Amino acid sequence: MLHLIISVSLLVSPLRLEVSSYPGVVTREISVKNGDAYNDAKVMVYKGDWDLNEGGKIVYHPSGFLPGSCSEWITINPAEFILAPGEIKKIRVTFEIPSESTGGYWSVIFFEGKPPEEEEWTPLVQLAGRVGITAYLEIAGTTFKEAEIKKMELEESGELKMEVENKGNMWVRPAVKYWVRREEKEVYRDSLAGSVILPEAVREYKLKFIDIKIQQGDEIVASVDYGGDQILEGVKKVE
Repeated sequence: MLHLIISVSLLVSPLRLEVSSYPGVVTREISVKNGDAYNDAKVMVYKGDWDLNEGGKIVYHPSGFLPGSCSEWITINPAEFILAPGEIKKIRVTFEIPSESTGGYWSVIFFEGKPPEEEEWTPLVQLAGRVGITAYLEIAGTTFKEAEIKKMELEESGELKMEVENKGNMWVRPAVKYWVRREEKEVYRDSLAGSVILPEAVREYKLKFIDIKIQQGDEIVASVDYGGDQILEGVKKVE
């Protein structure tokens, strides 16, 4: 039997919502496009929660599952619609922020596309597509940023494991730079791209050293710029 495979291609912009507002009602828009040039797409939009494990991998949860979630404050309109081939539609996302709210909150908005309904004459293998848009909500005038380097350990693999804790009440995206000093001379330098650490969470970084072998007496220095009042610096002396 011949099966027609139809998949859904959704193009969504922006891929991240960042909102700073006082308590009250604030609205943003997200654009979604049917990237299929031939087929309609049925789109469903819904909310969820997410957090990160220590390695930075995202983990999804049902809406309202986490204490830092703002999912229950979000209204989506429309939440279900059909896009013609190549059609673009704007979705309104409304945040209703309670008056007592402080700090930073977050959510995820999923756009899930399904192929058109199966015709009687066409055996279909349907492949749905889903895009998740992270939403960050900062309650203006109530947030503070604070972070700490908790641990620096050299592993047998030659990598340095470093833990950074977010002690503030909103998310941070630290930029990490690190270098190696040998006999007071810098012999290696590298950096890591910024990545999110949620409030009261710990993020584990693996600092790798390419084409250099760490030796006894080396000093490994890490600089963490988390956007706060100071740049953190940690030093690991290799014994």
